[in-house]
Amino acid sequence: MALPHWVTAFAVKTPTLPPAVATNLYLVTDGSEGVLIDAGYSDPEALRPLIDHVLERNLRITGILLTHHHPDHAAGAGYLSEHWDCPVHVHPADAEAVHKYVPGTRLAPDLREGTVHGVGGVKLVAVETPGHTPGHVSFWESNDGILFTGDAVLGAGTTWIGPPDGHLGTYLDTLRKLLTLPAQAAGPAHGPIIEDPSSRIRYYLSHRLEREEQILALLASHPRRVADLLACIYEGQIPAATRWVAERTILGHLVKLEEDGRVIRTSGSAPVKPIRNLVWTNEELERWIHHTMFSLVR
Repeated sequence: MALPHWVTAFAVKTPTLPPAVATNLYLVTDGSEGVLIDAGYSDPEALRPLIDHVLERNLRITGILLTHHHPDHAAGAGYLSEHWDCPVHVHPADAEAVHKYVPGTRLAPDLREGTVHGVGGVKLVAVETPGHTPGHVSFWESNDGILFTGDAVLGAGTTWIGPPDGHLGTYLDTLRKLLTLPAQAAGPAHGPIIEDPSSRIRYYLSHRLEREEQILALLASHPRRVADLLACIYEGQIPAATRWVAERTILGHLVKLEEDGRVIRTSGSAPVKPIRNLVWTNEELERWIHHTMFSLVR
């Protein structure tokens, strides 16, 4: 399914995670006005086709809507908002992280469930979709049934969910929530347009639950560290550059399983902090990934 006439996609080169090499930005227009979903990286040359398109059509950009704070989505917002003299809208939970890219005078932390932005007759409704980050937002256009999913659902591969930003239990709730929308097509932040969003979302759910069962099966034989689980699950399947993503993905599963009361952890002689009291510092991530043993609750 092609996107409706009121949206134009720009695949902008960004330093994102493989296999993706670009972030999809969506320009939504009606008449002479437009809003942009996501802003890419702060690279004027990569953003040039978008800027030229806006200039050639003599469009007035009224705002930039960010799905979340990661730099391949938000770092270009400062440059573009200054160029177009427009505000940058973001969920309050991600606003502090976006502030390093966008001056406070242009930053509007006002994207919440049901917030409506758009141009003319095209209305984009904010849908809170946390899990990848605490303040991740998708955008829903009900007339044509178009869902802009950011990193919640991708056109190729799966999104990574893990500390410090991600929370798997929350993300699974987000996927179930997205299934309630009658989407005819979805515009993801990476990869091609999704022509059957509900099937894609159901695959995402089954994939995560299958990975959870795989981890539980491995822990059933004996306690393991994240590194041990990674060797069993991903060895030979991932490049060295993305090993850290796999580590944090497994860690995200283990956090959920501990919250569910299905695993326990020990960390040598160091006291084990309750999850509710954790702050994901680099030291804490190092401890969980390399020095913590996980066991099944018997």
